[in-house]
Amino acid sequence: MAGSSQEDKTKLEVSIQHECLPSILPLELWSGIATMVASNSIEDLFNMQASCRLFAAACNSDAVYRHALVSVLPIACFLDYSGTPAMTFLRRCARARNPAAMLRVGMSHLFWCGHRRGGMRTLTEAADLGDVEAYYIAAMLLLSLGDKTDDEVRRGFEFFCVVRDSGTVERCREVFTGPWSDIPPANPKESVSCRSGSCRTRGTIGDDSDLSSVACVQCLAEYEVRKFLGLTAFK
Repeated sequence: MAGSSQEDKTKLEVSIQHECLPSILPLELWSGIATMVASNSIEDLFNMQASCRLFAAACNSDAVYRHALVSVLPIACFLDYSGTPAMTFLRRCARARNPAAMLRVGMSHLFWCGHRRGGMRTLTEAADLGDVEAYYIAAMLLLSLGDKTDDEVRRGFEFFCVVRDSGTVERCREVFTGPWSDIPPANPKESVSCRSGSCRTRGTIGDDSDLSSVACVQCLAEYEVRKFLGLTAFK
């Protein structure tokens, strides 16, 4: 009988410890753990969120959504799924100022909802937060807008310089090769004319030009816009 009583007591202590362990730590610490989880795996974040009420509360903070690893999600997959849970999650991340999420929401606004100015604003905000892909697409769109202002042209060149200095132009170009609508296609037979009055290139750049000898960043930016528009699928 005594052994049975001791065994029951041990089981009770283990059960109480198992149930109360999460509440021993403050919610802020669990939120910090959830932030680290989110920055490594969205799937693990969802699993943690579904584990218990405490974890669900810990995951429901701006810091968690701001650092969620959204960059692994293909951009194009959100363009036709405005009302899905995935898009709801993405918007929550964007409200928390997650730059990768803002990029995807901005692209959805531009190419699915047709909210051109609002989409551009979201893209430029994502670029200002340091997302290199947002820098690239914002530069391409700002420099290809039909009614662009001088300030938009200036920002477009600035954004392109950031991408060029990071050495990610070709990678970003591949990311955005796809069925983007509402952007006029480029004519690959037309060479690029530079806007800069101080350009040393003094002429135009064709597809067969040696870009290694081109020092003018504005020439290179204009060439990249033409290259980008030519690669997108409008057919």
